[in-house]
Order: sequence, then C-alpha cells, then structure tokens
Amino acid sequence: MLTKQKDKHFYIFDYFLDGYFLKWEEVEGDCPVCGQTLAINLENGTEVVTQVVEIEPISETESRILLSSC
Repeated sequence: MLTKQKDKHFYIFDYFLDGYFLKWEEVEGDCPVCGQTLAINLENGTEVVTQVVEIEPISETESRILLSSC
C-alpha cells in the first residue's frame, strides 16, 4: 500500500509597507487576501500590524503584497 502525500505549494511574498520594501518571505500555504490584517515580524524582532491593500502577481509562485499601516 502506497501513502500519497499532498502537494505542498510554496510561495514567495515581497512585502511593501506604505510604498517601501519591508521584507520577503517564503511561505507554504495560501496567499493573503485584500483587506486582511497581517502581523509582520521584522528581523530586529519588531512586529508591525498592517492591512493588505493590493496583491500584484509577479509569477505563479511570487506575489508583491502591498500593505498599509493600521
């Protein structure tokens, strides 16, 4: 009997906050949606609460996520 594994989908998200590049991240799962509130953890340990304003697809596996300060 063979065990079938689910296909895992990895995406690269480039986050821009108020027009400035914030960070990029490789994520397994679904893309955020417009209007969704996200808490973004920065490299220095700071957490920034943002809202998704727009999502620009770059390729099948990469998207530019435009955020606004909450």
